[in-house]
Amino acid sequence: MKKAKQITLAISIIFSIVVKAQVVNETFDTFTLSPNSYYQDSSGANWRSSATIPVSFEYGWKNGLWTSGSVYTNIKDTLNLTTSNMLAAATGIAKNGANYVTVKDSAKIYLENSPTFLNKISGFFITNTAYVKNIVKNGDATHRKFGDTTGTGWGGSTAQGGYPDWLKVTVFGYHNGSQNPNYIDFYLADYQSTGTANDYIVDDWYYINCINVGFVDSIQLIMSSSDKTSNYKMKTPGYFCIDHFTTTNNVGINELDNVVNIKISPNPTNQNLVLDYALISSSVLNISVFDISGKEVIKNHTQQDKIGHNQLLLNTEALEAGIYFLNVSNGTSNKKIKFIKL
Repeated sequence: MKKAKQITLAISIIFSIVVKAQVVNETFDTFTLSPNSYYQDSSGANWRSSATIPVSFEYGWKNGLWTSGSVYTNIKDTLNLTTSNMLAAATGIAKNGANYVTVKDSAKIYLENSPTFLNKISGFFITNTAYVKNIVKNGDATHRKFGDTTGTGWGGSTAQGGYPDWLKVTVFGYHNGSQNPNYIDFYLADYQSTGTANDYIVDDWYYINCINVGFVDSIQLIMSSSDKTSNYKMKTPGYFCIDHFTTTNNVGINELDNVVNIKISPNPTNQNLVLDYALISSSVLNISVFDISGKEVIKNHTQQDKIGHNQLLLNTEALEAGIYFLNVSNGTSNKKIKFIKL
């Protein structure tokens, strides 16, 4: 019991101490658009607002149609709710300014800050399109009305809430082609509760905080819905809107020169300890472990490392249970990270 309390009180610490960050807020208002229009480019090339904003948006165009990715738009019409007008935000306006972006399901967005391994998505504002809001609320011949007791795809006397209806966007992050373990879910419509009191459809701008997705060079925005075909494909139209897409590039030097994004796992540990970190410039590091009295229990481990992400495995199996400090030094400065041995 005593050890359990000790472990509970000793909080796992993950260090990512940086003194400077480059923040980019893409509002899409550097584009010039005619009223009630949107971006079209028959070349199907990815787009970005300017050379000074290092974010590019996937875009596909084929046979005279927008096929994938994102388009920037200023369409304000929320009345003509047909497939010919799928690009209007349910709000009728951008979060601020004139322009916003309408996104297709599974669109990708690329971060081009340098170095790319220090990029994070701070977040963005999101809302439904007017067309999707109308489908979810009212249904039609091919799409289910959420919570409906008699509409397409239902039948019988099933009570509202008997089928947990929902529509959501999931933000996945990628780095060097690998998907990060953390992701963000945001519900554009949620009819999962029994009854109607907690049902909602998003029709205003809401902010999604994406910091926990981690360091990325791209993200993908994937939609899913409770309204599916027999082979589990989404029937709800796959569109939504975003604005104020904000990124952070954590360029800077922490108290351990040129080393950023230091973290250890698992913490607590009972055998091996993994040290993850990123280097802005190549460096030789000395790595040691000390007990709570300051005694060095694992001798210096010299590591020659490359620019970018690095990882080191330390065997702590021989250590007794307790609190320890991992010391990372480059010869002129150092950083101590607390961990628990079970």
